[in-house]
Amino acid sequence: MELEKELEQFRQEAQRLKAGRRSGSLPFPEALRAFAVRYAEHTVAAGGTVTDAAQKLGVSGPTLYEWRKGRPAGHRRPKPAEKGAALVPVHVSERPVRAEVAGVPQVALVSPGGWRVEGLTLEAAAQLLGRLGC
Repeated sequence: MELEKELEQFRQEAQRLKAGRRSGSLPFPEALRAFAVRYAEHTVAAGGTVTDAAQKLGVSGPTLYEWRKGRPAGHRRPKPAEKGAALVPVHVSERPVRAEVAGVPQVALVSPGGWRVEGLTLEAAAQLLGRLGC
């Protein structure tokens, strides 16, 4: 009976937190996540599934799985590097690079995300773009 009362309180608080916000924009407080994990463990021990618990709690199954693993929802594990991909050391300089060095034109790559690589030859720029998968 007490667990059902806490479940109802959880649902109300979850609805309050979700109201007027984008999905995943704010994490649930630790106390709510802890209850949800406890509720999921109780549900599984009683023969149910984590998905059953998530539905009763009003959260997504993947969110509850992440909480059970001790990670906040929306946490993304880094993807393993592609086979053959390697980090290449670079030199970072604050001084401007000349547009032409020894008669060889230099180019700058600028990404939509805002990073900038300057002072590359056309061949070096092509190699870098190839390594980045562009």
